[in-house]
Amino acid sequence: MSLSLITTIIIFILISIRQWLPNWLRIWHIMSMGAIVILIMGEVSLKSAFLNIDWNVIAYLFGVFSIAAALYDSGISERMCDYLNKHHPSISISLLFLMVFSGITAAILTNDAAAVIGTPIALTLARLLKIRPTVLLIALCTAVTIGSMLTPVGNPQNILIAAKGHITNPMSSFALWLVVPTLFSMMFAFFWLLYVQKKWGGVCQEHVDLPKPNHGSSWPAYLSVALLITMILGDSVLISLNPNYHMPIGIMALIACLPVYLFNPHRHTVFKEVDWATLVFFVAMFIVTGAVLASGDLQTWLGPKITELDHPPLLTMISFWGSQLFSNVPLIEIYLQLLTQQSLSTMMLLSATSTLAGNLFIISAASNVIVVQQTEKFNAKPFSFWEFALTLLPITVVSLIFSYLWIVFVMS
Repeated sequence: MSLSLITTIIIFILISIRQWLPNWLRIWHIMSMGAIVILIMGEVSLKSAFLNIDWNVIAYLFGVFSIAAALYDSGISERMCDYLNKHHPSISISLLFLMVFSGITAAILTNDAAAVIGTPIALTLARLLKIRPTVLLIALCTAVTIGSMLTPVGNPQNILIAAKGHITNPMSSFALWLVVPTLFSMMFAFFWLLYVQKKWGGVCQEHVDLPKPNHGSSWPAYLSVALLITMILGDSVLISLNPNYHMPIGIMALIACLPVYLFNPHRHTVFKEVDWATLVFFVAMFIVTGAVLASGDLQTWLGPKITELDHPPLLTMISFWGSQLFSNVPLIEIYLQLLTQQSLSTMMLLSATSTLAGNLFIISAASNVIVVQQTEKFNAKPFSFWEFALTLLPITVVSLIFSYLWIVFVMS
C-alpha cells in the first residue's frame, strides 16, 4: 500500500471524527495537510501535483462562488425566506420548497452552484422555523445530489460522461433514462427527512446571524445566472450535433461571472465573500487523489477485472465505492479511459451510481463539502460526519437499488 493511499485513509478518518477535534480544525485544513505530507514525502513532484489539479473545475467553482455571493448580496435568499415567512410555512412545506428549489437549480446550474445558493436559504429557514439547521442542510445536500442526476449538466461527472461517453443526444438521453429514478429518489428522501426532523429535529435555542446583504444591484447577478444557463445548455446542444465541440465549463463560469465584477458596485465585497477555503480544499484534493491514482494501487486492485468494467454489478460497486475514496469526478475521468464498451445503458448506470454515491459521506460529493464550508463561513454549526452518513444511509440504499433495477432491468 502506497504512502499516498495511507494518507488518503488518514484524511478520511480525521474528517469522520472531526466533531471530536478542535473547533478551529476545518475540512480544508485536513485535506491541505494531507497534500503537504504527500509533497514533502516526495510521493508526487511539484510539477505533477500542479498538472493533477483540474484547473477547469477550480475556475468553474470560482465563477459559481462569485455568482452565488452576488446573489446573496442582492438579498435573494432573504426575499425568498421573507415570502415564505409571510405565509407561515410549516416544516413540511419549507422542507419541500428547499428540496424542489435545490433539485431544479442543480439540474440547471449544476450541483455545486445549487449548494452555494441554497446554504443561506436553508440557514434562514431554520432560523424562521426555530429549528436546528441540521436536517435542512442535509436535505439541501441530498436534493442537490439527486436533482443533479437528471441532466448532463447537473454535475461535473455527468458533463464528463456527456462529453466523452459518445452519447448522441445527452439532454434527452439523461431525461429519458433517469427521470423516474430521480423523482422516486427525491420523493423517498423528502418523506424520510420529514420523519427524521419530526422525530429527532428538536427546537433550536441558538440564533444564527447571517451577514446582512447589501441589497445592491441585482441585475448583474441575474445576468450572470442567465449567461451560465445559456452557455451550459447551448454547449450540451452543440455537443449532440458535433461531439468534437466542447467549451470547458470553467471557461463558461468565468465568462458568466464577468457581469458581477464589471457592473456590480459591491464587486469587492463579492470577491471577498468567495469561498476561498473550499477552493483550497479542492486544489489539495486533486493533489491527493492524483498521487493515489499515479501510485497504481487502483489498477492493481482491478487486476483481470479491468476488461469487465462495463458489467453492471462490477460497475456499480467500483463507481459507488470508488467515489468515496477518490471523489466521483476524478474517478469518472479514469473510468471512462478504462472502459472498452461505452453503451448508453453503461453510461447512464455510471452516472446514476457515481452521483448517488454522494449521499453516503460528506466527502463523497463536492457539493456536500461546499455546504459544510459555506455553513461554517456563516458562523453556523453544520452537521457532523456521522449525522450525515446515518441520516442518509436509507436514502442512499433505496435510491441506489431502485436506480440500478430501473436502468438494468427496465430500460436496458
